[in-house]
Amino acid sequence: MTPCEMDAAARQYFDERYEVAVRHPLVAPRPIMLPPDDPARRRCRFCGQESGQVSFSDDAHAVSNLLGNKSLFSPNQCNDCNRRYGQEYEDHLGKWSNLARAIAQVPGKKNKRPTFKSNDLRVETVASGLSIHVPSPHSVDDLLADGLPDVIELTGNTASQPHVPIRAGMALVKMACSLCPSEDLSQCQNAIAWLAERQGFRMSQFPVYFAFTPGPISNAASEAVLLRRKGDGAEPYLWFIVQFCNFRFQVFVPGCPADAHWAGEGSTLPVTLKHYPSRFGPDWPFGPTTFSWGDWSGTEPVRTTTTATHQLVELIGITRPIAETTAK
Repeated sequence: MTPCEMDAAARQYFDERYEVAVRHPLVAPRPIMLPPDDPARRRCRFCGQESGQVSFSDDAHAVSNLLGNKSLFSPNQCNDCNRRYGQEYEDHLGKWSNLARAIAQVPGKKNKRPTFKSNDLRVETVASGLSIHVPSPHSVDDLLADGLPDVIELTGNTASQPHVPIRAGMALVKMACSLCPSEDLSQCQNAIAWLAERQGFRMSQFPVYFAFTPGPISNAASEAVLLRRKGDGAEPYLWFIVQFCNFRFQVFVPGCPADAHWAGEGSTLPVTLKHYPSRFGPDWPFGPTTFSWGDWSGTEPVRTTTTATHQLVELIGITRPIAETTAK
């Protein structure tokens, strides 16, 4: 199938089976506060405690600000849960995604751009833009030794910091539960109990889907989407998709009662899960979106190695001025 045919098939698949429950930009002219679960009283949807028992003074991001969220906030999360889930789950997601966020220059807390550092590789944002220090090539002559390359592979140690995959995945599930509208909150109760460690899941796999779109994409394109299945079916009831600059995560919410016919203890997925179509389309001028997925069910710390390439758009030669010397 051509990229256009694959894109059309994916759009038809999701149009037939799903509707958008929630879609919000992560960068907006004004802050977006999600609706409260109960306008009459402030209550945390994660621990169940109310105002007076816990504090709600912090700005609780519905989607983690490490993924570039500047605008989307939730009134339904107390300070304790906000801080706890940040430490227990989002920290692992941040360690997994550090290189991707550094390459895409995703603005984090206080608009600070992430820096990726290993023993021989450094990726950071400087005043002139993205700066990448690699162990090779050492010079332009080395780069052009075999002619002008179409792409430049990122060399060096790209291994992430140690992280626990299932906890990184739980960070995404927590964002989905934060974004979920109150009318579907009953479908998230098992996942919320799992996040709060009141309930366990035994899953043979926890698939997390990942997409990358090349080219200059700013944080203005970042968004969060929650899809709801239209009727009965073998597909997951809730899909959560978060686009952050060039990158995208896609994960389903486990334990939904609407999925009880296939999502039993230790069960395997009944269908081949599908990637949500790229918002940039198959004719994106800088190249098509690439899709992959990983099993994040692991419970032990791991390091993830990433393969990355850059397209060579323009080669600019810079002549450094020669310092003048005075003869004595």
